[in-house]
Amino acid sequence: MNDPLIALLAVLCNASAQVAMKFAGRAGMSGADAAESVSRWMAWLSPWLLASVALYGLSFLLTIRVFANNALSVASPLMAGLTFICIVMASWLVLGESMDVRKIGGIVLILAGIVVLTYR
Repeated sequence: MNDPLIALLAVLCNASAQVAMKFAGRAGMSGADAAESVSRWMAWLSPWLLASVALYGLSFLLTIRVFANNALSVASPLMAGLTFICIVMASWLVLGESMDVRKIGGIVLILAGIVVLTYR
C-alpha cells in the first residue's frame, strides 16, 4: 500500500471516529449524565464510542506510518486539512448539518493551502 492511500485511509478513520463520537453523544453519552448514575457508566461500552476509539487507534497507527515515510511539514498539514474537509462533508451528508457559503469557502481555502504545500 502506498503512502497517499495510507494517508487517505488515516484521514477517513479520523473523520469517521468523530462522527461516531457525535452519535455516541446523541445516544446519551455525556459527562454529566455518566456521573449521575451507575447505569450511565455502561454507556462507556456503547458501540458508537467503542467504534470511535477503534477508528482513532487505526488512524493513529496509519498516521505513524505516513509520518515515518514523508516530510512532516507536508504530511501533517495535508492530513489535517483533508480531515477538516471530510468532517464538514460528513456533517452535511450524514448528520444533516447545513452547508453554506462560508463552509464552502473554507473548504476552497483549505484545498488551496494543500495545493500550495504539495506543489513541486
